[in-house]
Amino acid sequence: MRTVRVGKPKISDTVKANVYADNWFTLYINGEHVAVDSIEFMPHNVVSVDILPAYPMTVAVMAKDNADPETGMEYANTSIGDAGFILKFGDGTVTNASWKAKSFSHGPIDRDTKNPKVRNQPVPENWHQPDFDDESWSYAKEYSQQQVGPKEPFFEHDFDGASFIWSDDIELDNTVIFRHFVAEAPDGIARPDFSNLNDIVPNSPPKRRKR
Repeated sequence: MRTVRVGKPKISDTVKANVYADNWFTLYINGEHVAVDSIEFMPHNVVSVDILPAYPMTVAVMAKDNADPETGMEYANTSIGDAGFILKFGDGTVTNASWKAKSFSHGPIDRDTKNPKVRNQPVPENWHQPDFDDESWSYAKEYSQQQVGPKEPFFEHDFDGASFIWSDDIELDNTVIFRHFVAEAPDGIARPDFSNLNDIVPNSPPKRRKR
């Protein structure tokens, strides 16, 4: 195993990741699980975490509307819901129409609320891995803030430059996976690569605990 002597990462090496979903998401970066929305439904909350970006960087997100898996409806099967997802990293990575998007759960089919049915596709096990093939996927569609109607926490965080995205159907597509490839930092700032931290030997050895 090859080891590289570099300094240990500091908080100043991180960038802030702000993520908001209607209603829920789970986020992976370069195949590693980074964040998950801890509140499945209302109130919609912003998840804000510090991340250590490493380029090239693959961002993968599964987002879900709070729909019944058998009917595609919400609020005790009384209505069709809507959705939306937005993300901004401190390195300039933002959601927009350049992201790939694919729906894996759609309903109620034909907006039939009297006899609602859902069309589901199996989610690939490796959907979050960098080498997953999303070439055939469509691009995400951008939606306005008015169309999504974000709740209060959204306005308390920095999403400047980012767009709300979803698949082509913001009401009937209830589970959507997004993927985005970032070749280099959008803001042009060179950052140390701290991936594979377990294989890195720090410049100074860790201090031993006194017994």
